[in-house]
Amino acid sequence: MILKEALDLSKSIANYRLHLYELGKIKGSSDPDVIKMRQQLDSKIITIEKVIGKVHSSQPGAF
Repeated sequence: MILKEALDLSKSIANYRLHLYELGKIKGSSDPDVIKMRQQLDSKIITIEKVIGKVHSSQPGAF
């Protein structure tokens, strides 16, 4: 379950990065749409970091 969530998030992050790059080229980095997409990407990155933290904390001997 956690692995599937991490894989889905990873794919979503890769997709967001590609779209963010393309949108930024067209509209510029200070455009509200670009800023909103960047915030959504940041949120997804934080979420996957939490998922990875769950995996590490559930493993015996994890720090």
